[in-house]
Parts: sequence; structure tokens; C-alpha cells
Amino acid sequence: MRAPRPRLVKVRLSGEAADVAALADLLADLPGDRCAVGEVSVPYPNRRDSGVRRYLDVIVTGPPES
Repeated sequence: MRAPRPRLVKVRLSGEAADVAALADLLADLPGDRCAVGEVSVPYPNRRDSGVRRYLDVIVTGPPES
């Protein structure tokens, strides 16, 4: 049986700076048996709304759901 091919998912978080940072840290600290967080961007100010946005590269390593 072959191991599943890793798949990349781009995720954008948007909200208050402290909330976005807390969620980015929480996701990055999850065990990597089904997914792992790769790169996490620095916070960028939102253009139209208050708060910030951050981009995450999430690598899905578990089997794809059918």
C-alpha cells in the first residue's frame, strides 16, 4: 500500500491581531499525523476592515476523504 501524497492547502486567517496570532500558534502546534502547518506569514493589516490577516500553508498528510 502506498503512502498518500501530501496535499497543500492555502489558508487565510483574518481578525483581531491577538486572535489571529493565537489561532496560528494553535494550528502550528497540532500533532502532525494528519496535517502540518508549513509557512506562516507575518501579519498584514486588512485593507477594508480592522484587524490583520495571516496566510498559512497547511500540508495535509492523511488519506483523502472520499
